[in-house]
Amino acid sequence: MSILFQHPALLGLLALAGLPLLVHLLSRAKPPEYRFSNVEFLRRITRLTARIRRPKDWLLLALRTLALLLLAAAFSLPLLVSDSAPLPGEASTVVIMIDRSASMAARDHGAASRFEIACAEASNYLDSLKPSHANLVWIDAEPDSAFPAPGPNLSYLTDLLKQSEPEQESGALASAFDLALRQFGTIQGRRELVVISDFQANAWKDFHPSLPKGLKLKIRKVADEAPPNFAITRLLCQPTEPVAGQDITILANVRSYASEPVRTQVTLNAGGSRQSQPVDLAAWGEAEIAFKVKSANAGSLPVTVSLEGDSFPGDDARHSVVHVRGAIRVEGAVQHSIQRVIANLPWLETTPKAADGDLLVIPNWDGADLDALQKKAASGITILIHSAQSWPNSPTPLSLEHSESGWQILPSESHPAVGMFRSGDFGNPFAGRFHERIPLSPIPGAKSIATYEDGVPAIFEIPTPGAPILVMNLSLDPGQTDWTEKSVFLPALAEMLLRTRPASQSEAAQLPSGSRLSYVSTEPEQTNSISLIGPDSNLLELREATTADGVQWQSIASSTPGMYQWQISGQAIEFTAVNFPVSESDLRPLPEAPSFGIDSSTEHSLERLAAIARGIPLWPWLLLASLLALAAESLFLTRFAKF
Repeated sequence: MSILFQHPALLGLLALAGLPLLVHLLSRAKPPEYRFSNVEFLRRITRLTARIRRPKDWLLLALRTLALLLLAAAFSLPLLVSDSAPLPGEASTVVIMIDRSASMAARDHGAASRFEIACAEASNYLDSLKPSHANLVWIDAEPDSAFPAPGPNLSYLTDLLKQSEPEQESGALASAFDLALRQFGTIQGRRELVVISDFQANAWKDFHPSLPKGLKLKIRKVADEAPPNFAITRLLCQPTEPVAGQDITILANVRSYASEPVRTQVTLNAGGSRQSQPVDLAAWGEAEIAFKVKSANAGSLPVTVSLEGDSFPGDDARHSVVHVRGAIRVEGAVQHSIQRVIANLPWLETTPKAADGDLLVIPNWDGADLDALQKKAASGITILIHSAQSWPNSPTPLSLEHSESGWQILPSESHPAVGMFRSGDFGNPFAGRFHERIPLSPIPGAKSIATYEDGVPAIFEIPTPGAPILVMNLSLDPGQTDWTEKSVFLPALAEMLLRTRPASQSEAAQLPSGSRLSYVSTEPEQTNSISLIGPDSNLLELREATTADGVQWQSIASSTPGMYQWQISGQAIEFTAVNFPVSESDLRPLPEAPSFGIDSSTEHSLERLAAIARGIPLWPWLLLASLLALAAESLFLTRFAKF
C-alpha cells in the first residue's frame, strides 16, 4: 500500500503547522503591575508569564500543530492505493474468467448461488475499477467470451452478468485459460486476469496452467464449504441389448456427499412403468439399487431413475435408453437340436449373413483358431461351441471319451443361467445321460455353468470384453444324449442364451451434458419431417448437413440433462439420454484457492480490491481527525483553565 496525493502542490500548506509554535513563542500576556517590597514575588510572576515553559502548554502546542497538519494534508486530497494499482492515465485491460460449471449452482449460505455471487462480484469489480478494456470468459464445456477481444463497453458486460446462468456441465479448464490468455494478444499496458470460481476440488486439484510473466492475477474463491448433496451417479442396464420379453435388470448407484446418514426414496420410470425403493445412505457412502423390468415389444425403452429432491437438484436423476431386440440372430451350422430350439423360441431367428449374426453356433469344433473366436466374441457376438472334438493349448493331447452308462451333469450353484432352476421346482435343467465328452480340466478364468458328477467341466463361459464364448463339452446328437428329448432342454438352453447375453454394463446410450445431439438418416423423404423434442417437451432447433453416412441433423444448442426424443412426422423413432456430469456432484472446494505458481492475490471481496486499486480517499478521515484535535484542545483549555 502507498499514498498518492492528487494535489501535491498544496503540501506546502504543511508549513502552516509552525504557526502555533510562533504564537506560543511570541505571544506573551502583559503582566499586571504590583507593588511589592520582596523580589520573591516578582520571580513568581515571571514564572507565571513564561507560558512556553509550562507542561500544559506543550500539550496545547501539539494538539494545535496536529490539527493544522491534518487540515493541510486534507487539502492535498491523498489516496490510499495498492502498490500494484495502475498509474494515473495508464491503460489497463482486465479479463475476468467466471466458472459456470454445474457445481456453481450450489447454494452454500442461503438464497444466493455460487454463480450469482460470482457474477455480482465481477459486476461490482468492473463498476469500481473501470478499466480501459475488459472481457468475460466463461468456464464451461465449450468456453467462450463475451467479445472477440477486450473492449471498452463495460455496461454490456455488467448486463450480461445479470442475465447469465450456470450450465449443467463440466468446465474445460485448459481451453478456458487458453482462450483467456489469447485475449491479451499484443496489448500493451497493465494486463490483469481475474479468476472467479468455487474451485471445486474434483476439477481444480490437478490443474496447473502455465501463465506468462508480467500478468497480474487476482483470484476470488466463492465457496468455503460444501452443502449436503445426494446423487444418482451411475445407471446400468443388463443385458445391454435384451430381447423382447426378457427380464432387464436396471442398476442404479446412489451416493451421499454429506456428513450425516440419510434415508431417501429412489424411483424408476421405465417407459411409463414406475417402481420405488427406499435406500439408506451412510455418511459419504453409496448404495446400489436393482430394479427388474420387462419390455414386451422391441424398440427403444427410455429409463429414468431419480431420488427425492435436495438443495442441489441437478444430479437427482439419471437417464438411459435400453435397445430391446426383437430377436437374436443365429448364424453358423445349425444342427437339428438347435433348429428345434429356434423354431420354438420366437426371439431366435437364423440369418444368412454372417455379419448380421448375434449368436454364432459352432458344432464339432476341433480346437482351431481360438484367438479368432475370442476376437469375434469381443466384438459383441456370442459364440456357442458344442460337440467339441478337442481343446487347444492342452498339456497333453485330448480325445473324445465315451461311456456306455453315461455321465450326469450338475448345475452350478451361482451362475445366473441356472438361477431359475435353483429352487428345485423345475428339476435339474440338465436331466439326462451324456455319453460323449472331452476329459477337460477346469479352464482358468472360465465361469462354470454345469459340471459332470466327477468334476469334469460340462458347460462353461469364457468371458471377453464383448460377448462370452459358451462351451458345451457334450454332444447334442440324440445318439449320444437323451437330454435333447427331455422337457427341460428347451427352457435350459433358452435361459443359458438369455443370461449370457452381452452384459458389459455399457453406458454408451448416455451422453454427457453439453453434447450436441445428432441423428443420421439415409432416407431422403425424411428431410423435412425430422424433429427433436427436449426434456420439457420443447421443439429444439436443428441444423442439417450431408455426410458420407447420410443426412445428419444436429442440435444447435448444447444439451442439458434429460431424455430427448427424435421424431418423424410426430412419431418417436429414437431416444437420447443426456446426463449430469458425475464429477460435479461432489461440491467440496479446495481448502485454499490455487496460486498457479505466479505472483497472485486471493481476495475475499473484489469490490474492495477495486476500490483500493482506484484509491481510497483519505481527506475525509484527515478532516475528521483535525476536528477531533481541535475539540481535544478546547476540552483541555476548559478543564484546566483554572490552572
